[in-house]
Amino acid sequence: MNFLGLNIKFPTYSRNKNGEHIYDITSFNDWCDEYSNYQLGLKHAILSPALLFISKLYSQAEIKIQNSTTKVILKTHEHYSLIKKPNYNQTLSDLLETLMFTQIVNGVGVIWKKKTFGTEKINSLYVLDFELIEFPDEKMKKGKYPNASNESTRTSIKIIYDKNGENLDIPLSDLIFFYDMPNGMDRDNPYNAPSRIDGVRQELWNTKDSSLAKSIIIKSNGKEMISGQKAGFPFTPDEKIKVEENTNNNYGLGANRKRTLVTNASLKWQSMHIIMRDLGHDEGIKTDAGIILTALHLPRDVYSIDGAKSTYKNANQSLVSYIQNEMQSILESTLQTLNLHLFEGSNNEFIGSYNHLPVMLAFKTIKIENAKKQGEALTALRSAGISDEDAIELCGLPKGTILSELILPTSNQEQNE
Repeated sequence: MNFLGLNIKFPTYSRNKNGEHIYDITSFNDWCDEYSNYQLGLKHAILSPALLFISKLYSQAEIKIQNSTTKVILKTHEHYSLIKKPNYNQTLSDLLETLMFTQIVNGVGVIWKKKTFGTEKINSLYVLDFELIEFPDEKMKKGKYPNASNESTRTSIKIIYDKNGENLDIPLSDLIFFYDMPNGMDRDNPYNAPSRIDGVRQELWNTKDSSLAKSIIIKSNGKEMISGQKAGFPFTPDEKIKVEENTNNNYGLGANRKRTLVTNASLKWQSMHIIMRDLGHDEGIKTDAGIILTALHLPRDVYSIDGAKSTYKNANQSLVSYIQNEMQSILESTLQTLNLHLFEGSNNEFIGSYNHLPVMLAFKTIKIENAKKQGEALTALRSAGISDEDAIELCGLPKGTILSELILPTSNQEQNE
């Protein structure tokens, strides 16, 4: 706070969402920064790079638009331009990376469908910080279980975003909410959801405290203790000067400072150096880091804080599994939500995958091999007199598959030969 031209920070009383009462001597903003999941996500030495790894991998999704009925991929559509360049500052990859980052740290990711004034046309998409949204509590607590017909009443409610900054009034209907954990668990606000970061806050602070303690020791380490012993053989003044002249040098220190001390006293020197490994800081940080990475669902073979060695094959297999089981499922959830908001009443939809990534080439090979075996089994079953419908079911192909689109009839194959 600026007071009479002086930059002075006054103690500030604060109360967080958990009901903790704090008198903060370093100002409210500094305290808030340290205790915000969002700020931890931006500044924590272990959490930040792990979140960036997840977010950057997630942002590499290949997204297309298809007709949900015919499954035909559309080459042109107005939403292609919107999703490829969602706003002036971001590309699709930037938008997805920001969305995933905020979704994990806050528990809720939010996209604002900004519309052209006076119309329903969406001209841009922006990721908002859920922590900066203020809901009208008196309205949110009423009608917790609305009927579908009452949905428009709830979504017409306006929220205030970034009250101390942009101070925007935005209708709920213009916001899209994405959840890292199951939503609907907050009795007072159905749009709120917990963050998985809440469950590892102690480990996050342990690692920060351990790093701070280690830094203090590094800066103060190497101290010495000099203690007096019993009577020794004293120097005369002339002898003291002569010894100092012969033994002193001034390297490593400021001008006119000497490294050698010559005294009449009999002294004993003892090192106060602390052996770092005996304190266990590194081991404690690794243990807490393992818990943090587990909360983020990061496999040890894919992302390891302690440099654990893994074979190239195992690392690739773990990464493929992680993409299929984690990234793909989150992406599909995100696209389903976008489809509800952007393609309402339309047969079109967003679809996405990570099959284009180099690491997924092995997965493609497996799919090709499976398709080949299905074809061979189908041919053998038909040759044995099994009906096409039963053969299709036995081979695991979708019902209604038109065989003429998959394989050529035997007679045609013979003619071509």
